[in-house]
Amino acid sequence: MYANQQKTQTTPDVCRSVNGHHSGVGGVPLGIFTKSHVTVTNKGVQRVHEFLLQDQSARLLPKERVCNCLKKRIDKTKLRDIKYNEERKKAHYSNVQRCGSVWTCPVCAKQITEKRREELKTAIETWKNVHFGGVLMLTLTFSHSATESLRSLLERQKKALKIFNETTKVQALLKKIGVQHKIKSLEMTYGQNGWHPHNHILLLTKNQVEDYQSYISDLAVLWIKACTKAGLNAPSMTHGLDIRDGNYASQYVAKWGLDFELAKGHVKKGRNGGYTPFDLLQFSMLDGTMNNRTAASLWQEFGIATKGARQLVWSRGLKKLLNIEEKTDEEQAEETEHNAITLRTIDDYLFSLLCHYQQRHQFLRCLERDYENGCFGSGEAERLLISLCELELKRTDFEE
Repeated sequence: MYANQQKTQTTPDVCRSVNGHHSGVGGVPLGIFTKSHVTVTNKGVQRVHEFLLQDQSARLLPKERVCNCLKKRIDKTKLRDIKYNEERKKAHYSNVQRCGSVWTCPVCAKQITEKRREELKTAIETWKNVHFGGVLMLTLTFSHSATESLRSLLERQKKALKIFNETTKVQALLKKIGVQHKIKSLEMTYGQNGWHPHNHILLLTKNQVEDYQSYISDLAVLWIKACTKAGLNAPSMTHGLDIRDGNYASQYVAKWGLDFELAKGHVKKGRNGGYTPFDLLQFSMLDGTMNNRTAASLWQEFGIATKGARQLVWSRGLKKLLNIEEKTDEEQAEETEHNAITLRTIDDYLFSLLCHYQQRHQFLRCLERDYENGCFGSGEAERLLISLCELELKRTDFEE
């Protein structure tokens, strides 16, 4: 049901790279490549990117929930609706399943990570201003090679972190620093040395801590020991463990989640030239390769290895303490239903054409313009559906 992707060149009316920029590995451009029959507008380019990458992810992970996201109906007795959020001035599909995957779905990931970024920002501000505490950021990483699988690295990383947290000396040092709560995030990039999973951990301390740097060496030694016990390659004293102050933590939170703002995904890179997973997904549309592996196979490995993994973990009771509402990823992804009015329904055949020709995003944009211009029901959206029907008739006639 997916249109073939062009791999060598683009034409002005067929596709455009994000914001007109190109970035890639080995000189190959990273952009949007699809046989689209409607020109992408600047205002809609971000959603175009998200939907096309969602299609690509579904193609590469045919057994995962991302395949049904924003496509398969929730209630099979009803048609799909298109609703319009008057606050955000954006249209969206309703009565469609949402996978709620922060790892493999670009559409859900963007919405979830933005909500989480807001929660992290609120947590830091509340902890500082209401509880009068301090905030530090602990970073834990380790050595790795291109021959190691992501699943194996994640398993050993999880074991190393458990050993580290349960070490009596670590607990004593963190107690001296005044750590009362933690918020742990899991991030991954891919580069010349293969997969690079790492943890950033916000340390919420009882008071502002000025001498935190004096604890780094002792903690680094203990982290190295935890890594070796878990079967990981020992990190160096310089790069294995780091602690930064509250200003750095706040800057990190302010930027957190921007990996998933896909209009900028082509320029967002990890440290030392590493690529984010969504960079790999985009690169897979060009049949790109890294370390003698295809970007497609790397994305598939990533999708399988991260299934069930938690991206963000809060200390027990911390959200309640800071008055932050508990919501699942699925609930976060479904919040687009708030403040929305129904514009129209769409039957299965027309929706299948939108999916087949990868025009789900464009149909929404056309409806938005029709609603804003007061020509709803007789404008761009209807002409798009007519053109797709004509295109499908030509295709079936040709095949017959």
